[in-house]
Amino acid sequence: MFAVGMVSGCMIFAADEQAGLRASAIEVNPLERVGLRASVDIDDAVTKTVVDGQPYNVDASMSPDVYSVYNGGVLNVGVGAVVESLHIIQSSLNMDSAMAGGKVEIFNGRASIRNSTIKSADSAGLAASFYVSGANLGSVVVISDSRVSGSGAGIISGPFSNVSMSNTTVVGQKGVNNNSEYGEGVRLAGGGVDITNGSVVEGDSRGLYIVDGLNRVPEDALLLNKAIIDGSEVYGVLGAAIEVNTNKVDTEIWVRNGSRLSSGNGNLLEVAGTGKSNFLVDNSRLTGNLVADETSTLNLTLQNNAQLTGDIINSDTLAINSGARWQMVGDGVVNNLSLNGGAVNFAPDEFHTLSLSELSGNGTFGMRVDLDNGVGDLLKVSGKSSGNFGLNITNTGVEAVSPELEPLKVVDTEGGDAQFHLLGGKVDLGAYSYLLEQQGDDWFIVGDGKTISPSTQSVLALFNVAPTIWMSELATLRSRMGEVRGSGEGGSWMRGYGNRFNASTDSGVNYRQQQQGFSLGADAPIAVSNGQLLVGVMGGYSKSDLDLSRGTSGTVNSYYVGAYTTWLSEEGYYLDGVLKFNRFRNKSSVAMSDATKAKGNYRNGGIGGSVEFGKHIKLADDYFLEPFAQMSSVVIQGSDYTLDNGLQAKNNRTQSVLGKVGTTAGRSIALKDGGLLQPYVRVAIAQEFSRSNDVKVNETRFSNDQFGSRAELGAGVAVSLSKRLQVHADFDYMKGKHVEQPWGANVGLRFAF
Repeated sequence: MFAVGMVSGCMIFAADEQAGLRASAIEVNPLERVGLRASVDIDDAVTKTVVDGQPYNVDASMSPDVYSVYNGGVLNVGVGAVVESLHIIQSSLNMDSAMAGGKVEIFNGRASIRNSTIKSADSAGLAASFYVSGANLGSVVVISDSRVSGSGAGIISGPFSNVSMSNTTVVGQKGVNNNSEYGEGVRLAGGGVDITNGSVVEGDSRGLYIVDGLNRVPEDALLLNKAIIDGSEVYGVLGAAIEVNTNKVDTEIWVRNGSRLSSGNGNLLEVAGTGKSNFLVDNSRLTGNLVADETSTLNLTLQNNAQLTGDIINSDTLAINSGARWQMVGDGVVNNLSLNGGAVNFAPDEFHTLSLSELSGNGTFGMRVDLDNGVGDLLKVSGKSSGNFGLNITNTGVEAVSPELEPLKVVDTEGGDAQFHLLGGKVDLGAYSYLLEQQGDDWFIVGDGKTISPSTQSVLALFNVAPTIWMSELATLRSRMGEVRGSGEGGSWMRGYGNRFNASTDSGVNYRQQQQGFSLGADAPIAVSNGQLLVGVMGGYSKSDLDLSRGTSGTVNSYYVGAYTTWLSEEGYYLDGVLKFNRFRNKSSVAMSDATKAKGNYRNGGIGGSVEFGKHIKLADDYFLEPFAQMSSVVIQGSDYTLDNGLQAKNNRTQSVLGKVGTTAGRSIALKDGGLLQPYVRVAIAQEFSRSNDVKVNETRFSNDQFGSRAELGAGVAVSLSKRLQVHADFDYMKGKHVEQPWGANVGLRFAF
């Protein structure tokens, strides 16, 4: 229903409470409209002023009046002015830093309101509409830096009209004096509203209410309800943020640039009636439900990194474009879903189903599965499907998958040419990574062709690398002992070293190790009856970076101390002994197949020793040979730790028992200045005997030993610069079944006492 009133012989349009505009009848006695201003008493405090076709100024010195302006008049309400109701018909209003204590109505007019307050206790605060007898021009209102409140509605925008607000607060309260049952911040009835630049719209019931507004509108008129919410907030205290109830007028709603919608009932948008509503979310994050009844047509678009978290009920179409995302909170039903660089994420609490009639475009679906129990999220398309889609199935370390894994359906289609693939090519679930396979029109996670997951690879590499670290640290000490053996002199020394290893475990995990560190120590001679004996202490630090490719890495910081001794007989036989203690700090950083990260760390210790026996054989022309045999062993403390993706790893201990035989050949060359140059080469064959380095990942056991043989080749040079100062350098290469050392180098100094 709509009401009309007589204003100087013209019919004025207004909508009633139920249809969307408050009924407004403005009647002025024509006899009062003599001259520019005619006043009659309303009561003891308020008068009515009529302005006809001319400008009129209101300033702070005037008493509050009711103003009615007609026929191209201009009402200027200046700084500090206070007025009662304003009725602007085919005229203009300029209001700056003023206050209206009653309703402000604009019919087929224009209004500019700045830094002002409008407060109406018995009607809408501000209404913009049109009158029937004139052209369908409606009204245009621009309001900024202001506050508007009203009973029933804060602002009403009727047919052909538009209200644009900036940095303005609008409040619609339930009626006190007019007994209004509802309170809407803004009500649209065939008009438009722009809510921009930090504006806030609040309604006791609903923030924005949209209706047809068709009564008294010419039949050939084309109406459109259009609301733009830009960088602002719309809030329904008890009901929805936005409620649409139309049958004939289409509705456009744009929510963009960080805008917020809030509601008291959890629904951001409620749509009823047979009208069509288009709802666009652009670069904004919304949390709440979008609900339409079964008679409505609701088309949704999310774009430009927009995010919606909530249910979508009875949507006709849903387009998710350009980085936008829909986060489901339960099962979903959408008639037509199109993705253009967008994503749909299933709810993370339980397993859910998204049911579609049609699917098209390209984008991703975020899903979860539980392979052990054979359940997971399901995408179900009952009609046409086309396009290319990635399945971002949550990677985790918590599943302990049984060997009898049955294929798990994650996509159910009824045909079409849609293609699906796993992001990263596989999905990591516990110890293994699994593949996606098409079977008929459906797509399954299958156990055939499973591989060790990146999380498991990082665990196996960390548990495997400690013996390599221990042995390479020991190699620098062996060089030191070879230098001092036979000199009978003690001293202090320091060495820096770097190594590169390519390693593989017995379970098939490959990684690269880059090690750098330093050692330092001191030793002193001890008198013995046969030959000479030297004992010393040493300590050092090394850091090893592990690269398992594709972003998965590890780091081991090793701190060590030890004691050593070397004995050389008068016949050239020697015996070296070492005892070394290590403390390791281990960290892993896992790049899972879905590009997410997992981390973990633990600390453990190790103890080991080495015994080497050989003979120094002097040859002609200052050449020499040193055949030797060595046995070394280290035990690394077992540990268990958990990655932050839930994967659990444990080993009892890591052990290496390495036997080695070889020889060193070199020559001592006297220099003219009294120094000594001693180059050498070394060849050796080594055998790793340990077979007991199993690692348990979740409930799956992996073999992690490095049993096998290897060949070693080294070269070095020592130069005595003076009686007490010597410099030296060594270079090494090693190739074995489970480990290769493409290069190793160390350089150092020795100071004799």
